[in-house]
Amino acid sequence: MSKLVFITTGAAVALMLSACGEQPQTIAAKPGTSAAKPDDKPYNNEKFNNDRATWEKQLRARADNQNEYKRVN
Repeated sequence: MSKLVFITTGAAVALMLSACGEQPQTIAAKPGTSAAKPDDKPYNNEKFNNDRATWEKQLRARADNQNEYKRVN
């Protein structure tokens, strides 16, 4: 019986100690560079065909439509 208690206690201690190991959480980025993916341009899609002027025109039109002074008059 004492052998069973000793084995069970040893297994429990080993299980508890194995939970204490923490893996390092480092990133593989070089110093001075970003690890993040660069963003795409907001006008780089099928609707605007990489045309910034058309995208800005659409933004201005949307802003004008939300302007209450221009909508009322």
